[in-house]
Amino acid sequence: MTAAVTVRFCPACAAEATFVQEYWVARDRHLVLWCASCGLTCTVVLGALVGTEPEH
Repeated sequence: MTAAVTVRFCPACAAEATFVQEYWVARDRHLVLWCASCGLTCTVVLGALVGTEPEH
């Protein structure tokens, strides 16, 4: 059973998200998002934004 994806737009630039992958950890819903417009990669968990950044 697939739930509808609730994150459709990039939280940084508001462009349509290029890639969204959903997975569950216990009762938490995680949405991994990548935006081709601004290059943002992040994970959205229960309304909180958890940013990931490549090593410099």
